[in-house]
Amino acid sequence: MNMAVMNFLSDIRNAAIANAVIVVFHIYIAFAVEGVSFLVIVLPIGALVAGAYFLKGKKGAALLALPTLAYLFVFATNSSEMFDMSKNGGDEDIGWGIYILIPFWLFTILLNIMSIVAEVRGTSKYSNR
Repeated sequence: MNMAVMNFLSDIRNAAIANAVIVVFHIYIAFAVEGVSFLVIVLPIGALVAGAYFLKGKKGAALLALPTLAYLFVFATNSSEMFDMSKNGGDEDIGWGIYILIPFWLFTILLNIMSIVAEVRGTSKYSNR
């Protein structure tokens, strides 16, 4: 059971799927809230995630590392606002969804880091390809 969880967490394809969920959500946000110009940021991240899904191995890990670094930067600069939002009853645009999105986003960052480490160390099931 323990190894099954670790294998799931270190699978780059699972990390890419979690990132794809975030990208799809941000495409919705681009059309509903931010404006279409927000897609200039979202679509390249989606391309990196798709590349990581299909390439796997060290190349996939390198592609997945770029959005992960961006997520960490956004979290480092905006974490206090995110937690204040959760104390004040949610966001004005997505409301209670913030209580689902922030934990999912943090889980995705953890998933990315674990899968990147597994790919770089060569301990994932895709490392031989």
